[in-house]
Amino acid sequence: MSQVTGRVFISVGGRRLRSKPGATLDIGGVSRAPVMSDSGVDGYTESTAAPAVNCTISHMAGVSLADLAAIRDETMRFQTDTGIGYTIRGAFLAAPPVLGGGGEVTLAFNGVECIEG
Repeated sequence: MSQVTGRVFISVGGRRLRSKPGATLDIGGVSRAPVMSDSGVDGYTESTAAPAVNCTISHMAGVSLADLAAIRDETMRFQTDTGIGYTIRGAFLAAPPVLGGGGEVTLAFNGVECIEG
């Protein structure tokens, strides 16, 4: 029986984020959308989608929202507990960090390229 990914470990600029369960990775690339006519699907169009990582961390001593907001042009690593990892080049925080009830900070990153391995 083989292991299924359960935990992920996210690092930005060599510094590990203490991400909570539920972090997601979208590797980006080509997105396709159907083109419709009265006869059905005629084909599709393509557009480019940027890599994205979404995660939540705990807001505690030593976590600076200003420092998080300043993240740009960094190397991000999304490592799984099954040994498969992804590197996102040119990562940046896509929107200001959101501090919510319960002390959770929501982070949304994008990048230039996602490389598996």
